[in-house]
Amino acid sequence: MKRTRSLTPLGMQIKVAMIQQNVTSRELARRINKSEATVCEVLSGKNRSEATKRLILNELNLKEEA
Repeated sequence: MKRTRSLTPLGMQIKVAMIQQNVTSRELARRINKSEATVCEVLSGKNRSEATKRLILNELNLKEEA
């Protein structure tokens, strides 16, 4: 059975935007030139890179909620 991580609040915001825009994590990763694993790690909070978060937020036209 595959182990899953829970999403952070930012991860949930990104995931909702991905669903609304019909973008997969693989497609998002390709667009920002990162691995799919990196995108998933940002969603779960394992990867806290501000640069990667900015790339994702910009690509999805999002602003980070406070």
